[in-house]
Amino acid sequence: MSDVDSSENEIDDQKDEEAGLPPMPRKRFYRQRAHVNPFSFQDLEYPPTPDELNLEKYYGDFANGKNIEFADVGCGFGGLLMQLSPVFPDKLILGMEIRKKVSAYVHDKIVALRARNPGQYNNIWCVRSNAMKYLRNFFRPHQL
Repeated sequence: MSDVDSSENEIDDQKDEEAGLPPMPRKRFYRQRAHVNPFSFQDLEYPPTPDELNLEKYYGDFANGKNIEFADVGCGFGGLLMQLSPVFPDKLILGMEIRKKVSAYVHDKIVALRARNPGQYNNIWCVRSNAMKYLRNFFRPHQL
């Protein structure tokens, strides 16, 4: 990264701070190994059944009786989530990522995008989960 890019990012961060907005996350601060053993023990939160999934926790009032219709399993840094959100603004989209720091990055980015664009990006969220083990805890058959 050049010095010009760094100074532009610092200026953007100062403007965000003055406006009371959360900073846009940067990938370089969320470094993570490329692989996580999906069979190792991990302390993950997941609902016992799909009916017990609290959508308001992720989507707020936007959930309002809706069901998740799109799932991005292994969403990585959330690129597909961010692109699908404006294309399907009335559909709930859930990203699932097993890597802790990567899912934290996506979470922080969604929060920052929601703050910068009121009324947008309310239909996406990312959870840290092992889809190989817990996919059925999030979705009913034929839901997606």
